[in-house]
Amino acid sequence: MLRPTRRFVLIGLGSLLVLAAAGALYQDVSVQREARRFPPPGRLVDVGGHRLHLVCLGEGEPTVVFESSAFGSSLSAEAARMEVSAETRVCSYDRMGTGWSDPSSGRISVGMLADDLKVLLDRAGLAAPYVLVPASIGGLTVEMFARRYPDRVAGLVFVDAANSASQILHRASGLNWMHIEAACLGRLAARLGLLRLFDPFDLRQDPSDAAARSAALLYRTERMATLCDFVRGVPTSLQELKDAPPLAPDVPLVVLIAETSEGRLPPGFGSLGEASAADSRESQKRFAQRSTRGTWRIVPNSGHLIAASQPHAVASAVLEMLALFRRAERR
Repeated sequence: MLRPTRRFVLIGLGSLLVLAAAGALYQDVSVQREARRFPPPGRLVDVGGHRLHLVCLGEGEPTVVFESSAFGSSLSAEAARMEVSAETRVCSYDRMGTGWSDPSSGRISVGMLADDLKVLLDRAGLAAPYVLVPASIGGLTVEMFARRYPDRVAGLVFVDAANSASQILHRASGLNWMHIEAACLGRLAARLGLLRLFDPFDLRQDPSDAAARSAALLYRTERMATLCDFVRGVPTSLQELKDAPPLAPDVPLVVLIAETSEGRLPPGFGSLGEASAADSRESQKRFAQRSTRGTWRIVPNSGHLIAASQPHAVASAVLEMLALFRRAERR
């Protein structure tokens, strides 16, 4: 006969297994239902072994390419994209493992993401050069793209976006296995339906279809696995940025800086927001100075995701870049 302590342990373990199985079933059923409700609005382009989801609006050249934040998608910055699309073609896409794109299959580096973007634009038939508009962590992909393929860049509009001048990025080289595995816990939480259940981004407070779609894309296991793969690839990313050619010294560059740190870090990391904001402001100023044609400005009343809080400011900066490019083309 089992001792009482052992019996309680077995009952506890059995209960955990039942809860885990129920959570996983809840996650699977939810994902299947959401896949039917929110099919990909754009097209899937094969970039060599996996497909990326691409959405384009409007007509004209140069093509403007929006690069989303870590938790954004190809449908982020909708108001800014729509405003710019009245003047030229505007495209956005989902990086591997995000949005409607195919999942990642291992460690991810910024070099891989930049090469994915190049292949995507080529296979989608979008002629260079491009105006690239990254937000948040998307700045690293765009910086690498601009440094590796400078002849494909008509201009850059960094929207409170990360760059290699950031001290926080370089401190990431000190990540140990415990930091990395902590970042990977989100994958397990998503697989067991915990992210969907507890809704840490408070998406269910908004009853709109857009918020429901954001939750469907964000609380997927693949999305959290991609975050884990990116964190695991940080050492490779740092080396790739170190080895890449410098940014073209005369590339047209506008750096928009958020006035506040709101939205800079995921839920639960708010106490680090001000420190990261101070580093971000200084690093973005330094980054703007890497180009003789670089400028920076703080956008009033804006949070980290400037395209959400001040979309017209983002669209205006992009339209200024378009006008600059077209004037140069007419000479």
